[in-house]
Amino acid sequence: MEKQEQDFKLDYSLDWTYGVSIEQLKKDIEELEKLGATHVNIEHGISYDCSYVEIGAICRRIETDEEFEQRKKEVEARQEQHRQRELKQLADLKAKYGL
Repeated sequence: MEKQEQDFKLDYSLDWTYGVSIEQLKKDIEELEKLGATHVNIEHGISYDCSYVEIGAICRRIETDEEFEQRKKEVEARQEQHRQRELKQLADLKAKYGL
């Protein structure tokens, strides 16, 4: 398992939905760069026949050693849970069919 590039959402409000001045845009970009942002995601969608736009900033980077270790532990825990479910299923089938 190797470190991966990940997206980390930044908590910064980007109220650009109905247009924004160039000055505000510059100010927001300066603040985002200070926070380490690398990308701005703009997503459009429709819900209940209403159109919406979601705008958010992210920092895309290689995960830190701590984040990598945490992800590795989570993967190992999921694999162990899967293994335990399979072992229980095997035991149940052996009991059912007398193997």
